[in-house]
Amino acid sequence: MVHLRGGGVSLALGVEDTARLLYWGPALPEGVDEGGLRASLPESGIDAPMFPPLLPASGWGFWGQPALSGRHDGGGWAPRLRAMGVEATAGRARIAHEAEDGSLAVVVDLDLDAGTGVLRACAEVTNRAAEPYRLDWCASLCFALPAFLDEALVSEGAYIREFQERRVALGAGVLLRENRRGRTSHDAFPGVVLGERGFGAERGAVYGFHLGWSGNHRLLVETRPDGTRIVQLGELLHPGEVVLGPGESYRTPPAYAAVDGGGLNGLMARTHAHVRQRILPRQPLRTRPVHLNIWEAIYFAHEKGALLDLIDRAAKVGVERFVIDDGWFHGRVNERAGLGDWWPDEGKYPDGLAPIAEAVRAKGMEFGLWVEPENVNPNSELYRAHPDWVMELPQATDPERWPPGQWRQFVLDLGRAEVADYLFDKIDALLRPGYIGYLKWDMNRDVAPAGVGGEPAYGRHTRTLYGLIDRLRAAHPDVEIETCASGGGRADWGILERTERVWVSDSNDAHDRLSIQRGFSLFFPPEVMGAHVGRERCTVTSRRNDLGFRAAVALFGHMGVEWDIRALSQEELADLAAWIALHKRHRALLHGGRSVRLDLDGVEATGHGVVAPDGAEALYLVARLVTRPAPIAVRLAGLDPEGTYVVRVPEPAPDGALPWGRESPPLSGRLLGFYGVRVGLGRLDTAVVLHLERVG
Repeated sequence: MVHLRGGGVSLALGVEDTARLLYWGPALPEGVDEGGLRASLPESGIDAPMFPPLLPASGWGFWGQPALSGRHDGGGWAPRLRAMGVEATAGRARIAHEAEDGSLAVVVDLDLDAGTGVLRACAEVTNRAAEPYRLDWCASLCFALPAFLDEALVSEGAYIREFQERRVALGAGVLLRENRRGRTSHDAFPGVVLGERGFGAERGAVYGFHLGWSGNHRLLVETRPDGTRIVQLGELLHPGEVVLGPGESYRTPPAYAAVDGGGLNGLMARTHAHVRQRILPRQPLRTRPVHLNIWEAIYFAHEKGALLDLIDRAAKVGVERFVIDDGWFHGRVNERAGLGDWWPDEGKYPDGLAPIAEAVRAKGMEFGLWVEPENVNPNSELYRAHPDWVMELPQATDPERWPPGQWRQFVLDLGRAEVADYLFDKIDALLRPGYIGYLKWDMNRDVAPAGVGGEPAYGRHTRTLYGLIDRLRAAHPDVEIETCASGGGRADWGILERTERVWVSDSNDAHDRLSIQRGFSLFFPPEVMGAHVGRERCTVTSRRNDLGFRAAVALFGHMGVEWDIRALSQEELADLAAWIALHKRHRALLHGGRSVRLDLDGVEATGHGVVAPDGAEALYLVARLVTRPAPIAVRLAGLDPEGTYVVRVPEPAPDGALPWGRESPPLSGRLLGFYGVRVGLGRLDTAVVLHLERVG
């Protein structure tokens, strides 16, 4: 038996002819349970239900979804894979498998992080036959889990409505989630949480899974007749996408998994810590600067006077990073022109970007820039010179036969060296002068159709995208990058290994943002979550909300502003400045503490918070989602039950939500966590911010 330990977690494997998961959960005492785990492994075979191994396959008579599927040209679609050897340390195991006929080798790598208890899993398939092997599926991770896991929490949604959580009761059959869009997608985030019936913010055993991959994916949960739940996740491969020649190998993207007995808050403590310590390209991240993005202020109408006015007002309200969004480059008059021509438009910026960047830096702010390198408009110098650089060349002489294109833009074939070199050279030329400290890397269409030479090339695009970003980061290590894809269409741990910020949604509607940011926060900490104070009437939903509500919702992420603040009165500017100052005052707590959900129904009310690692202070948001006069009873999660706290409503949050006014008498952490407080919010789309400080 192989026993991995780390982060308060045990993972035990039984390895004989096959490797099987025996236990995965809270850390077991040394030497106590191993004999019982060995004896618990049932007999299995062709005539008996097979206890699923790490690599269940049809060759062993497995009746369910195989973790490996493919075939050699001459047959061999059902290999019998045997475990041939194990290399193991306290937190790592490498299990080598071979087909009985020697045609395939498969290695499973498991790495249990010593600090966070998060598991990282990969598999590698090698073709050892003399003929090609067509791989159809290889799971990055395949685990058989206990039958007490009755519910799944999945993330779905759509553009401007990302990360919507839905509970699914697990029963007979397969829960299948797939993405074929070529980028992570708005509608099928590659993650799932399994838990015992009724699990919540603070209660229940839960298992969380995520694929760190920015392309197509498949995630499935299969319930076997004995109730066992089998979880698999990996890259979704199109027919013929991976064909291994003799001696060639395919390595899956990494899958990540975590287990906790303390509900979703316990799971988030693990996923957030893992992102901070293992995923982000910089650990720790430097202080996250407050943004102002100009998109919803001026759109494509870039004009020097307007920009200078915005720069001046941004500095006055406390903005620390000023970002030029779409519309700055050659020929960019609308969304149908200019993509690919990555140099400043001569009419809008006759002296280049340097004068605007210098004006930004003179006000003490950083300068950032929007780019969308993966796409090209037919109306561009690049496309006119190189129409063959796009994936699956359209019929250039007959626009009616062009494949469907969002905004008439096509995806470039980054796998061609000359394409990658062109993009690197153009972006490198922008960054080389040194005044750009931040890139907003957007991707405004699905990667479809994605073909090269008549074969699918979705995975090729994702891998070459990673290579291009890695190359730029190596050349400009101080430049930060945000991942954006029409909002949250590319948000996963694979892209986050190369970026410092995620634009979660193109909707700045604070009402919708509450559920969007709640779902996002299961696997991502607040410091990478772009959250902006938008205009009073949201551009994409037309809903109106007051500044206090919009700012309170944005407060709990990487805060920014996306609003034409030139039209604001002095009083409105002062209010915005006060909210930004509140964010800065608590930024270390917000971006370094433990995020928690409040156990509210998400229909009438919702809430969340961040608690300092030592429990000395906390910041919470409670929001009313429907109009109802009754107070909201809310228990404040994560506090030290032995501590004594004072609850305050900080300026500029409105007063009147708490019975004591802006400050409570001393209250025990036990009372606040078990009985809670009553928050008097009666009106739709109102919120209160609570700051707690331990006084004893």
